[in-house]
Amino acid sequence: MRNWQAMPSAGAAPLAGQDLLFTPGPRLGWVFRDRRELAAPYPEPEPSPHAVRAQAVARLATAEQAWQRTWKWVGKPSIGLAVLLVVLAGCARSVSGNFSLGLTAVTIATLCGPGFAWTGWQWLRREQARDMTPEQEYQEAMAGWDQRAADHESAELARLAGQPEWGSATIAPRRTDVFGGTLAGWQALLTVHGASLLASRPLLAIDLTGQHAAAMLTAAAQRMGIPAAVYRLPHDLGRSGILGELSPAQLADAVAEALHAGIPGGARTDRTIDTRVLQQLGGTLAERGVTPQRLAAAVRAALGHAIPSGILSTAELELLSGDLFPGGYREQIGASLVRLDAVMAEVAAYASDGWPAQPERYTCLTLDGGPRTGAGEILTALIAHWLTVQVSGAAQEPPAVLVAGADEIARRHLERLAETCDLRGVPVTLLFRHLREDAAGMLGGGTTAFMRLGNHTEAEQAAAYIGRRHTFVVSSYTATRGGWSQSGGTYWSDTETRQRGYEYAVEPTALQNLPDCALLLADRAGGGLRLHAVECDPAISTLPGASSAPMPPPGTLAYDSTMHPAGPAIDAADQYPAEWQEPAAAEPAQDWPPDEQPPDPPWWERNQPPR
Repeated sequence: MRNWQAMPSAGAAPLAGQDLLFTPGPRLGWVFRDRRELAAPYPEPEPSPHAVRAQAVARLATAEQAWQRTWKWVGKPSIGLAVLLVVLAGCARSVSGNFSLGLTAVTIATLCGPGFAWTGWQWLRREQARDMTPEQEYQEAMAGWDQRAADHESAELARLAGQPEWGSATIAPRRTDVFGGTLAGWQALLTVHGASLLASRPLLAIDLTGQHAAAMLTAAAQRMGIPAAVYRLPHDLGRSGILGELSPAQLADAVAEALHAGIPGGARTDRTIDTRVLQQLGGTLAERGVTPQRLAAAVRAALGHAIPSGILSTAELELLSGDLFPGGYREQIGASLVRLDAVMAEVAAYASDGWPAQPERYTCLTLDGGPRTGAGEILTALIAHWLTVQVSGAAQEPPAVLVAGADEIARRHLERLAETCDLRGVPVTLLFRHLREDAAGMLGGGTTAFMRLGNHTEAEQAAAYIGRRHTFVVSSYTATRGGWSQSGGTYWSDTETRQRGYEYAVEPTALQNLPDCALLLADRAGGGLRLHAVECDPAISTLPGASSAPMPPPGTLAYDSTMHPAGPAIDAADQYPAEWQEPAAAEPAQDWPPDEQPPDPPWWERNQPPR
């Protein structure tokens, strides 16, 4: 069994952003949230046009009353006093002949000036109140409010400048199933997800796509100096050591399972016979070791064919052609030997003796492209069996498992692999091209994510898994125009009818048009289903607002109201009563059946930035 290597302490200098990729998660990508969503809302309410109009009317009435009182009790007496002083000055001149214009002016200014000034001020205030229309006052109030709100937002954004806008979409370290996607999307997802797994434990990456979907992850691991080994199958089958690490019993079971992978239960007898024949052949070869070449040679010898010298010993040849399979028994197992010869001949052509130079922390097995053959299907089943053995038999920390193109593996082999990983606490990620057949049977077994599903039937099945929600939609709208008989005026009335509907939370067309690097993460933690829009583009790791940690909840950042006050204080004389405030619109009541609850808003509404 392999001894998986620990993470190296030093290596090649990483590229920009690579250090963020290779941080523990495990993550599927990043979730974006605008910093404005974290900003504390501006506490001062927006000016109400009704309140401003009422305030203007009240101010005009107050100014008018103040002017009338001032004119009656201050203005008229001041004028009268000034006239009296002038008359007295004239009388003094006519009697004594003495008259001082300067002294008279000073006396009038001293005694009547305050009254004239106060009266003029009240008159000016009344004229200003008359000139200022409610619309103009509302515009000025809104302009001031907008400026204070903008200053508040600027201060909040400055306070939150250090907060990330891209938070990691981390998942539980267990089974994760991803359905759909394109080659570009899978390359991005494998890079981001695989790098986060490599940051905490060894990784076995299996690429069954034939399109080298894991090439970007391999390049990233090599740039980070992580010990990596890549084997292209079937050409590197012998060098990879896959079959060499299986015991004779495990090899016999793996070959028999591979022969009958995906075949219904009616072939159980043939599978049992093939397993028994392989076990007998392996027991014959046990003394000198069981390899694919020796096993293929043993099958041909049992069929009576000549084999090259040196592969089997003389004693082994005599046993295989004589007493191992008596005559009657040999006739019964003839079909099994023919099947085994057809499979093992092609496998043995690539499986030369030898082990890898050393077990690596990152190991990638990738199938070459081209049309699928029977031997390729056998090899895929052997890989699945080998993965299960590696996880179950690892003496130290078992490696994480990442399978791209899990559609190629039979369902029972996938379930066995998933159960083994669950028992050992190993994260396993399965990427399915399509949501059908065996893949559809795996839906819901772990954390589920959906990438682009081009087929409408598959998209509809994914939408059904995500679920439906109740909505209220306008079903009819009626407008009526009429007239008053008394005055001849016209009036309008309209009626709107709403109907309760039950629709997909995410429409299938939305799943069919997802971008390459976008996925919908269906999180059922906590008993309910919540959707997260995730971006798995590795380039996000280079952005200054990206974080290796999940996004904190919006209400967790403290806000100091003393740092950003609501605005300047309003003079008590100008403060309008609270009843002039515009009342908030009441939410319409909804009658829900006892067994149902109001639905949560859809994910695209919850993720909208505030306006």
